[in-house]
Amino acid sequence: MSARRVVITADDYGYDPASAEVVRGLLRDGHVSATTVLAVSEHLDRVAPGLAALHEHGELKGHSEFGIGLHLATSSDLGREPWAPLSPEGAALADPDGNLPADPAVAEARATPRVIAAEVAAQLARVEGLGLAADRIDSHSGTVYGLRGGAGLASVLAACAERRLALRLPRTLDAALLGGEVPVALARAHRRAVETADASGVALPQMILTDPRPTDRIGAYESLRDFYTGLLPMLPEGTSEVLAHPGADTPWARRRFGAGWDKRVWEARLLRDPAWHEALEREGVEVVAHW
Repeated sequence: MSARRVVITADDYGYDPASAEVVRGLLRDGHVSATTVLAVSEHLDRVAPGLAALHEHGELKGHSEFGIGLHLATSSDLGREPWAPLSPEGAALADPDGNLPADPAVAEARATPRVIAAEVAAQLARVEGLGLAADRIDSHSGTVYGLRGGAGLASVLAACAERRLALRLPRTLDAALLGGEVPVALARAHRRAVETADASGVALPQMILTDPRPTDRIGAYESLRDFYTGLLPMLPEGTSEVLAHPGADTPWARRRFGAGWDKRVWEARLLRDPAWHEALEREGVEVVAHW
């Protein structure tokens, strides 16, 4: 086993049917080793059976398994149909129309430990009810990590400990990923959360790496590819995570997001790019399904 390992995750399974098909292809062909599922997605009933079948009986190329996470969502996204909470308590997160707010800061401000605990349980139940066995939890738009001072992380940690699930919470905070220097208060809260996870037996990745830039700052596919390959030398010993949001280039996506969707299309291309796989091999990084 290599000293440096990485879980390569395709986030947002269920965001739209075409992108779900892209993710299944990447999983089948061994280009990603995990995906995270949007339990609140209106498309999940349609796309979950294909993922469940691939997980249980699929013929995977170059690997024997892949991980499945709950992509816990307490906010919607601008530009697309809004989502709704799945628990009665989750109504406290919603706007007057009953839908989750598009602003992650608003969602985080409305969160309480009780509400988050209820949404975790409800969203896990939906995923499991569709035949998908989640082995980890993470947060869509980061709304339960307390990045904006909100509550919720303790409830997620407790749920992970109770259910023996891993959590996407890096042991090492990357200032660049957060957009600058790590605030002292956030660093302290992060240290306490890691200590709680360790005391509770909740597995954490060493580091989380992704390209945080929006499409207009990336400019072209080659810039994104070079950014990701440039991340690999940063990986420490142990198991880290590289996460991406691969998407399909469809009329639906272009109507809603325009050129902003390019990044998802580029990330789908990256994950199949021989240059990316050659960089992983050159760096001696082993791709695994779990941390």
